Amino acid sequence: MMRKLLALLLCTALPLPALAQTHVIAELGTAPLIGRVASTRQLQNDVSRQREIFQAAGLQLGLTPAEFTQFQRQIAQRRLTYVVIPRRLDAMSWRSGGRVHVLHDVLIPANTMGWEVDLREHDRILALFIPNKCGNLSLLRKPAPLLAAAPVVKDVAFAATPAPVPTLAPTPAPAATPAVAPTPAPYTSLAMSTSNAPATHHFRAWPLLLLPLIALLVSHGHSAPFAPPLAPALPAAPTPPPAGCPTPAPH
Repeated sequence: MMRKLLALLLCTALPLPALAQTHVIAELGTAPLIGRVASTRQLQNDVSRQREIFQAAGLQLGLTPAEFTQFQRQIAQRRLTYVVIPRRLDAMSWRSGGRVHVLHDVLIPANTMGWEVDLREHDRILALFIPNKCGNLSLLRKPAPLLAAAPVVKDVAFAATPAPVPTLAPTPAPAATPAVAPTPAPYTSLAMSTSNAPATHHFRAWPLLLLPLIALLVSHGHSAPFAPPLAPALPAAPTPPPAGCPTPAPH
């Protein structure tokens, strides 16, 4: 009985390593899905013209119809990157005899170049790779990057901070203005100072004093030419007596 149990356990355990064995691909392109892809424009054309082949590969890789539509849209919009494809992949599609097949747990050659399209699936990233040597649609599930939680801002009452007062350079005091002596009021003539001043009557009456002189001039003008009055004659000075001289005697 014991021997039968051991034999049964051995029979069930032996196939397990074969099922978990990694498929090592020494060279890509021996069973391509669409063949060599030379440029992004060619990849866009191939995905559009051979949509059924890519869709069949995507479904066998585990993509939903909505995820495949998103993949096709990102290819058309050039939302993809040209990268070095990781060596270990979860699955890779290939084609043989007109049929699409899928290998799981695949190891490809190092430094294989190709295009990457990322799709979001809950808490994971579905990274889809298309090697340039064969166009085999491949899949690698990666954990989504964790987003840093936004810091919680607590309500804190802040005291009002007065606005800073700009510091100004000291303004020099203005130079002292020399005192200006007050300008004396202009002198007012006596004739215009006060109408009741006695000097005003004096100056207004002086033309009356000229009337006798004017009348005299007029009266003389009718009788004889005017001659200025002569100064009174001064008395003649006494003639000194002649000095005594000897009178010659008659001969």
